[in-house]
Amino acid sequence: MTPKPPGFLVRHIQQKRCVVFVGAGLSAGAGLPTWKELLLRGIQELVGSLPKGEVHQQELSDLVKWGKLLEVADFCKEKLGSAYHQFLSEQVRGDQVQKLPPTHDVLMRLPFSAWVTTNYDKLLERAYSQVKGGGSPKTLTHKDTEALGRLLFDGGPFILKAHGDIDRPETVVLTSRDYSEIIHANPAFNEIFSGLLLTKALLFVGYSLSDPDFRLLMDRQLTHFKGFVPERYALMTGVGEVEQDVLWRTARIRVISYDNASGKHAEVLDFLKALEAEVLPKPALEPFMVPSESAPPQSGSSPVLESMPSRQSSPAPTPAAQSWHVTSHNVAAGSGPGSSVLGSRVAELFLQGDEEPEVSSSAPPPRGPVPQPAAHVPAAAPAPVVVPLTPHRLHIEPVEGRIQLRLIRGDTAPVVQGTVPTRRGDEAWLSLKEDEGDEATAAHSLALTQGLLQRDMPREVLAALEAQDASAQAPLVLHIDPVLDRFPWELLPAGSEPVSLMRRVSRAPMGIPAQVRGTPAVRSSPRILLIEGMSRDGSLRRRELERLHALYAAGPFSCTVLQGSEATFRHAMEALRAEQTDELPDLVHYTGELILPGSGPCLLLRDGPLPVGALRSVLSQGRLPFLVMNTPSSAYEYLPFLKQGRRALRLPLPGPDAFDQREGFMELAVQQGVGAFVGAFSWPDVSVGADFMVQLHRALLMGQPIGDAVLQARREVHAKLPDDPTPLLYVLSGDGALQLVRSQRK
Repeated sequence: MTPKPPGFLVRHIQQKRCVVFVGAGLSAGAGLPTWKELLLRGIQELVGSLPKGEVHQQELSDLVKWGKLLEVADFCKEKLGSAYHQFLSEQVRGDQVQKLPPTHDVLMRLPFSAWVTTNYDKLLERAYSQVKGGGSPKTLTHKDTEALGRLLFDGGPFILKAHGDIDRPETVVLTSRDYSEIIHANPAFNEIFSGLLLTKALLFVGYSLSDPDFRLLMDRQLTHFKGFVPERYALMTGVGEVEQDVLWRTARIRVISYDNASGKHAEVLDFLKALEAEVLPKPALEPFMVPSESAPPQSGSSPVLESMPSRQSSPAPTPAAQSWHVTSHNVAAGSGPGSSVLGSRVAELFLQGDEEPEVSSSAPPPRGPVPQPAAHVPAAAPAPVVVPLTPHRLHIEPVEGRIQLRLIRGDTAPVVQGTVPTRRGDEAWLSLKEDEGDEATAAHSLALTQGLLQRDMPREVLAALEAQDASAQAPLVLHIDPVLDRFPWELLPAGSEPVSLMRRVSRAPMGIPAQVRGTPAVRSSPRILLIEGMSRDGSLRRRELERLHALYAAGPFSCTVLQGSEATFRHAMEALRAEQTDELPDLVHYTGELILPGSGPCLLLRDGPLPVGALRSVLSQGRLPFLVMNTPSSAYEYLPFLKQGRRALRLPLPGPDAFDQREGFMELAVQQGVGAFVGAFSWPDVSVGADFMVQLHRALLMGQPIGDAVLQARREVHAKLPDDPTPLLYVLSGDGALQLVRSQRK
C-alpha cells in the first residue's frame, strides 16, 4: 500500500519550509548507475585503458564488495588521469536518458525551498526545465558558499549539488581526498549546510542515510539543541523496527515505510503523487476573457489613466485618480505553447510607427475575470529566421594598478587586448576641465566620457570593435569587474558612434556564475506588471503606461496595471507575490522616480517608498525573467566623480573608493537572478525615454531577444533625435538572448 503523507510534511511544503534530499535511488530509476555500479564500470575502464590494468581487477572488485568505495574511486581516478572525467561524464551526466521518470517531474512541481542531491547528473535540471516550460534553475555546489549563503538567507528555491556537478569537474566529490576537502577543509559550506538542516524540515527520497559524517552532524545538532530539530522524514523500504528506532533516537528521522511489492519501487511515485494532491489542491477553473472595449461608462466613473498629481502637492486620492487592474487574454485559435501568434492588432501597431491608439475611456473593469467568448485573431507574420553569431566577450578588469581590456572575438579568434596608459604616476586618466559654472548634465557628461574613451582606450581594442568583418554584428557581452561596473562602458567608440549603437551589447552579471544564477522560464502566455510611480511628470508617465498597455492588451498576455490610487506598496507587493499562481510575473515595468535614502534606493509609490529590501524579499522567492525600470539612476548613479565642481575631472584607478556609490537596482537584479534587467545610468528625458520604452516593448512583442530589442530602440530613437542622449543612457544586464515571445529564430 502507498503510505499516507504526514500532515506536518504537507504543511511545511505548502509553506516552502521543506528541503528534499534526492539520492542515487532516483537516478537509478532513470537507468543511471548506482555508486557501486559506477565503480565497477570504472574498474572495467581502467582494465581496458591501461596495459597492466587487469593486474588490479580482482583486488579492486573485492574492495567494492567489502564497501571500500572511496579507496577504489581514488585509485581509478589516479590511474585514469585526464580520461577520468570524460568517463565519469559519459556514465552519469544522463544524456542517454530519453524520457525522465515521472518522479522527477513531481518533485519539481512540489514547492520545496530547495532540492539537495549527492548526484552529479543533470536530471533535476532537465525536470525543472520540463515542468517550467524552459529555463534552468539556480544550481549550486559546495564551492558556491557566498551565493549559497545569500540564497539560504533570502529563502529562494535552488538546487544544491552537495557532491558536485558533472559539468563543473573541479566540484566533483568522488575520492577520499575530495571527500576530505568538503567535510574538513570547507568550514563555510559546513556552516551553511548545518543551517539548512536546522531551519528546514527535511524529506529524504531515494537517499542513503548510511553516511557516518552526515549522521554525526544530525546527531550533534540533536545534542546541542536538546532534542529539538525540525521534522525529518525518510521514504524508505526494507527498514526494520530496530533501524527505525535508531534513526529516530539519533537523528529524529521518521521513516515513511513502503514494502516495494513490485520490486521496482512503484510506491515512491505513488507517494509523491499523493503528496502533490495534498500540497497542491486543484483550484476550480474560471473563464478568463477580454473586457469589452465598448462597454458604456458607469455612472460617476472617469477616464482611466488620468494624470497623477505632482509629488509636491500629493493630494489625497480622488475618484478621478482611480486606476484599473486589468487581466486580458486574447489567444489566437490554434495557438499553443511556444506560439508567436500575437494577432493583427499588434501587427498594426508596429506598422503605424509612433501613432498609438487612444485607450478606451470606459469604466475600469472589475478585478475578477469577465466571461466573454474568445474571438479568432489572425496570425501575425512570422519573425525572420536569423542565424545567431557567437558572442564577442570584452573583459574589463583591474590589473596591477591599470585597467586592462581583453576582447575575445568568437571561440577561436585570437584575443585582442590593451591597457589604459598610466598618467601622473598613480592616475590612469585625466579628463577635460569642466566649463566654469556648468553642471554635469547628461549630455555634458556623455560628451566628457566619450572624449575620455576615444582618447585613452587601447587603440588595438577600439580598432577591433570598429572592424566591419563577417562577425561585426555579433553580440558584444561586457564582463566588467565589480570595481569598474559603475562606468558606462557601452559608450566605447566603434568608429564615429558608441558601440551600443552599432551592436547588441549586454553586461554579463559579475560575481555569480551563470549556472548559479540559472535562467528564468517565460510562460507561453506571459504575465505583465506595469507600475506607475510618483513623478513630477505624471501625465507623461501615464501616457507611457497607456501606450504599453495598448500593446499588451492585444495579445496573449495577462496585463496588470497599477497607477493612481492603486499604485501603493500593498498592491505592488500583492502583484509581485502573485500568491494565486505562486510565481512572479514574466515582465515588470516601472516608470516614475526613485529616492535615495541612507538605507538604499526606493521606488516612489503613491503611499510611500518601495525599498530595495522589499523587492529583494519577493524576487528571492521566484524567477523574474524581465525587470525594466524607466527612472533616473535605476541602474546606478552615473559618474559621481563628474560632480567635482571646477576641479579637473578624472576617472580613478580601480580601488576601494573608485566607484563607491551603489545606488540603483542593477546589483539587486544580478544577485536575485533576474534574467534581463534594463535601467538607466543617468537622467533620461521623460518623453524621449517613453518613446524608447515603447520601441523596446514592441520589439519584444515581435519575438526579438532583449539584446536586439534594446539595440533597435536605441537606433530608432537616436535616428529621430540625434542630439538627445536619452537612448544612450540605458543599460542591459543579463541574458541578451532572452525572449518574451518565442519566435521563429533558430
